[in-house]
Amino acid sequence: MRKWITIAVIALAVAAFGQQIQHGVICSWTWSGTGTPTFSVYRATVSGGEKSPIATGITTLSYTDTSAAINTKYFYTYTATVGGVESGPSSEVSAQITVPLSPTNPATSVF
Repeated sequence: MRKWITIAVIALAVAAFGQQIQHGVICSWTWSGTGTPTFSVYRATVSGGEKSPIATGITTLSYTDTSAAINTKYFYTYTATVGGVESGPSSEVSAQITVPLSPTNPATSVF
């Protein structure tokens, strides 16, 4: 099966000074294949390492990884499944939510 997925990852953290940090990695992709796919998102903490599925059966073109830890770099890939056949993984992308956050530095993203 062709790899039909183009991906973009955005890491973000949002907080008002002195309040709890809300954070996540927003993963989005495009679909240019035929059929009605479901998508799976895989994640590892080492580039090229074995990735574990963090979400499966996704029917939209985005997923927010709210389990991503602050100051940890993650490596993501995605697959598409059509008619019970799963594609190979997409190219790997990385994201890291970094802190400290402050009123002058509300969020920092590393790609």
